[in-house]
Amino acid sequence: MEYEDLIKIKPVLDYDVDEKDSQIALIIRENKPEVYIYGENKVNTFGFPEEVVWADSDRLLITIDPEGGERRGIYEWEKGWEKPKPLLVDKYDNFSPMVTSHGILFISNRDGKTLHLYLYDGNNIENISKGEEPVGRYCTNGELIVYSQGIYDDNIYVSDFGGNTIKELSFNESEQIVPSENCFLNKDKFIFLSNHNDTFGLYSYDMKKDEISSIINVSDYDIQEAVVYNEEKILYTLIKDGKSELLQVPNIRLEKGGYIHDLKVVKNSVYYLMSKHSRATDLYVIEGKLSQRLTDSMNGVKDEFVSPSSITYDSDGIKIHALLYSRGNEDKGVVYIHGGPDFQCVDNFNPEIQFLVKKGFKVICPDYRGSTGYGRKFNHLNDKDLGGGDLHDVINAVKVLKVKKVAVTGASYGGYLTMMAVTKYPDLWCSAVAVVPFVNWFTEKQFEREVLKQYDEIKIGNDEALLRDRSPIFFVDRIRAPLMLLAGQNDPRCPAEETIQVVEELKKLGRQVEYKIYEGEGHGFIKIENYIDSIKRTVEFIANHCR
Repeated sequence: MEYEDLIKIKPVLDYDVDEKDSQIALIIRENKPEVYIYGENKVNTFGFPEEVVWADSDRLLITIDPEGGERRGIYEWEKGWEKPKPLLVDKYDNFSPMVTSHGILFISNRDGKTLHLYLYDGNNIENISKGEEPVGRYCTNGELIVYSQGIYDDNIYVSDFGGNTIKELSFNESEQIVPSENCFLNKDKFIFLSNHNDTFGLYSYDMKKDEISSIINVSDYDIQEAVVYNEEKILYTLIKDGKSELLQVPNIRLEKGGYIHDLKVVKNSVYYLMSKHSRATDLYVIEGKLSQRLTDSMNGVKDEFVSPSSITYDSDGIKIHALLYSRGNEDKGVVYIHGGPDFQCVDNFNPEIQFLVKKGFKVICPDYRGSTGYGRKFNHLNDKDLGGGDLHDVINAVKVLKVKKVAVTGASYGGYLTMMAVTKYPDLWCSAVAVVPFVNWFTEKQFEREVLKQYDEIKIGNDEALLRDRSPIFFVDRIRAPLMLLAGQNDPRCPAEETIQVVEELKKLGRQVEYKIYEGEGHGFIKIENYIDSIKRTVEFIANHCR
């Protein structure tokens, strides 16, 4: 695989299946994300389509982000239309639509403070969720709505379509989460996830009996998603040692390996997206016991892609899981830091890592403290300590590589930790690339989008001494490694201004720094030319400075 081959690779970004005729709508990344009807034609769209949802057999809802700024609008398209028409398009961020007999449910920041659940009946928009915390996933049986709301202490709420709360499910100091849009076992009973016993386990709630029952818990690992199919059967996913497993309750394995997500059930078929180290994201379906891949993301692109091995290492007495990519006998390495921090390293298709390995680097991706997948306790080890203990885990990953030269790179929160690494441990690195990073807690908290402001109030707080110590911008004079920064012009999460601050400070010091602000991009690079350029710049910069 060469850089120019990336234009041929066309991963599936989202999909939906019509419940009546099993028609499939897909979003596939080409020069930009494009909407397709499986087996038929492309739907003409603008901007960056992010979600597709069938309203009925002839009408499709499409969520579109015009320029990457997360001010998304919901559009509708009918067969025979030349292009989609605006449905819920205004100055707010409107997304995650679901069609019901009462109208369209969707999530929006239209109160200007957080993300709430709303109902649009064709004329009026009514607020379903209450309070001041953000809503995550939701599901409905057509009469009642179940949604999760909160930050790290999410509760489950059962509401009618008038916004009246009927039931709240809560455990102390834990999160209760809706596992998917297919959450109802029957009209009186639904499933949910809870980590009140540390790892996310699967539970059911019987509304008639007012009774919670445990379905399954997996020690050491979080259940990620769960769906109901064929009435009372349940499928769920978890990530073990960086690789997903798709199982039927209690523990019948249907699929293993790669990164499995976005489970959906239509009639007797189970659909899901899956990516592996050797293949970009494709759509799969299980009918009976047979699993079938429906799309071909790679389009003939092949290489000797390296599969990661799962390892653990000690960091300050804490067991850290990591994925290690190696062909053997490398004398240089890269610490690749995942974003989030609420995420984890997974065995998905990552061309950046594969190119680095091809250039002769051993690459480690650590699940630093605060990562998800290993239970609530581990996920909270970085509370009020962002850029502290998790940075130690990054530094200790260097020892695992056992090579002479080491570079560091990451995006989003991984970009932040990259900047912390080169300012707090300046002599450790042969080069560094920070992608869509933030570097200044004071400006980041001021200008990031509203839901992240809420998150950061809980996760890092307002101690000015701590915020300053954990802001790389105040220590850029310490940087010794060659540094490159990449940012998106319209990024609402880690604004491009964060990157500009570093560039300006280094210029004042008479230092050289490479950087690029991609026009018309947000928190990540979606246009194919920018996507390819960012990967090539990152890999070549690291390779050229770590010979």
